[in-house]
Amino acid sequence: MNTKNTIQKEEKTQKNESLHIVAKEQKPTEVVQKSPEVKKEEVFKMIEGFKPEPLTAEERIQRIPLFEELSKRFKHLKEKSNDLKLFKAGNDKTNAKITFQNSQGFNFEIKNSHVIERLTKEAQEELDILLAEANAEILAFEM
Repeated sequence: MNTKNTIQKEEKTQKNESLHIVAKEQKPTEVVQKSPEVKKEEVFKMIEGFKPEPLTAEERIQRIPLFEELSKRFKHLKEKSNDLKLFKAGNDKTNAKITFQNSQGFNFEIKNSHVIERLTKEAQEELDILLAEANAEILAFEM
């Protein structure tokens, strides 16, 4: 036999051997059901790993101005919401007027009662959203 034929036979043998792979049979694994208490404990342990470090006294003191600004914002929004409610309550729908004024002094006046009603409704909805956000920020604030 010449060398070329020997090399080709070896290659064929290697290819045939690689095709004869025996698949092993795997037995189904049993699924272990954990009790709700065990699951709860595991979740609490996982949460503990993400718990932030407690703030130092200095860090808490530095956060006071931020809390004061949040509280000023909430108070201002609450005051404006109450002002708008008073405007709506006192509106007789005949002599009401809303005036818009920009920083350059241009004025835009509205006297139509239907337009005023729609504007005040939208303004109240927006104030309610802003108040809810400010309230959530204050409640979530950590000193």
